[in-house]
Amino acid sequence: MQILKKAFGEYATNCYILKGEQGDLVIDPGQGSFDWVMQNTGKIAAVLNTHGHFDHVYDDAKLQRAGAKIYIHEEDAFMLRADPFETMPESIEADVLVKGQEQSLEIAGFNVKFSLFAGHTPGSCMIEAGGVIFSGDVIFKGSIGRWDFPFSSGAQMRESLHKILQIKGDFTLYPGHGANTSLAAERQNLKYFLQLLKR
Repeated sequence: MQILKKAFGEYATNCYILKGEQGDLVIDPGQGSFDWVMQNTGKIAAVLNTHGHFDHVYDDAKLQRAGAKIYIHEEDAFMLRADPFETMPESIEADVLVKGQEQSLEIAGFNVKFSLFAGHTPGSCMIEAGGVIFSGDVIFKGSIGRWDFPFSSGAQMRESLHKILQIKGDFTLYPGHGANTSLAAERQNLKYFLQLLKR
């Protein structure tokens, strides 16, 4: 399995390509990622959005026109239609709305699991595919996502950190910004932020 990674846009948002025999998965295509994605994919099976913030979904519409199906949790789908930061070039409708706390899907030969960890946004997900987790803006190396944006919630983030700390085993984490890390390496940081959110 091959994972390609490149940061795009003002906020250096990580875009990923997960290469597969039946097609490639694109995770969080930020502003300016379209050309890089098209140069590095054979067939795009799907675009998986960890959440709906503009810096993660900016090039969704271009990839949708190129034939990719857009996946996002139903709680964040409104951000594709009406960007709360008013920075998106156009509004779009997702092709597939992920529902509930957890949903497993088979996409182009990949077993993909969306797990809802609300807080940064109402529909923020970590996406497990290919034995790794794309953590979006839920977990970064040494930090977590902000909870002071429109539609963010510190209470939901606190609940999500509780849930993450219950995950068994270890996974490599590919975050929405910055360097890769692992769940094991971040457990102590998560406990720190959990205490911070309790104040």
